[in-house]
Amino acid sequence: MNTVPRIEALLDALASLNGWVSPDSDAYQLRNPLLLPNFSLPGKNEVDEKGRRVFKTAISGVHSCLFDLTLKVKGESRAGLKKEDKLENLLGVYNVKELGGQQAVVKFLRRALKDQTITVKTPLAYFRQES
Repeated sequence: MNTVPRIEALLDALASLNGWVSPDSDAYQLRNPLLLPNFSLPGKNEVDEKGRRVFKTAISGVHSCLFDLTLKVKGESRAGLKKEDKLENLLGVYNVKELGGQQAVVKFLRRALKDQTITVKTPLAYFRQES
């Protein structure tokens, strides 16, 4: 039985590409697993020199990234994704366009969710469901 929420596994897969667990990575240092850019008015939030959001704690970074990812999976973000899009479309929004990165995400998800049917063609609706 798998108890990992699908949306959280997706966050973990993307965060792993950004080196989230490596203390030397930008994602770790910024406390921003998805390296989200800042969308707030200038001066409202701390940002790095590349315009990425800096979070005070890992919890707040994970929470914001999960919120961002959830909106995108639902097709409710400004990223242009639709509810019927596939995993590959979402990966493109997060700049995972190379085959190697896409395969790494798929492998991670298959292991995390114990589901060998996941591919880049998996509909985003899959991640809107609980495990």
